[in-house]
Amino acid sequence: MSSWEDEDSAAASAAATTDVELLKRAWRNEKAAPEILHFDSALVSRAREQIQLLEETLDDFTDNGVDDLVVSLYQMDLDRTLFLLRSYLRLRLQKIEKYMFHIANSEDLLSRLSQQEQRFAKSCKEIMEKHLEQSVLSKLPYGYDSVTRQSLSSTEDDMGIPLDLEISMFLCHTLLVHQLFIDSAIT
Repeated sequence: MSSWEDEDSAAASAAATTDVELLKRAWRNEKAAPEILHFDSALVSRAREQIQLLEETLDDFTDNGVDDLVVSLYQMDLDRTLFLLRSYLRLRLQKIEKYMFHIANSEDLLSRLSQQEQRFAKSCKEIMEKHLEQSVLSKLPYGYDSVTRQSLSSTEDDMGIPLDLEISMFLCHTLLVHQLFIDSAIT
């Protein structure tokens, strides 16, 4: 290997580490935030590219008979990146499912989703409305047969799961202070 190739692989490794750290931060933020955060499509694309590169590298290492320890380390890095990406996307889908009515009625929250997530949110909402209509609401008396309102006297939608941002923000702040304390104790 030439020194140019060593420098290129070191630069690629540093960029990959940065993307994994950014993905880890996005995962932590999404996990701690009470409502859905903005989708970072560029980061997810780079993470997918890194996963593909690691898979190709592992295939090359296996074909070339590289030491099993090196292959194992690359496999662990691949597994870690896959876990982070899957967990990040799974967290977002769980929030969409939990707050589908709230998200569907808010342009701000809808704008935070990727195109696929927006389709998923709309589909979830439509399926849930259809299910509730067929199984429960069609059997209720007039005035109580709305998915989003408790009765005709309700002036606004009051059946969705509300987000209590004040309590959630207090918890997020507490977790942040705790994480800063741990980070400062380690360094």
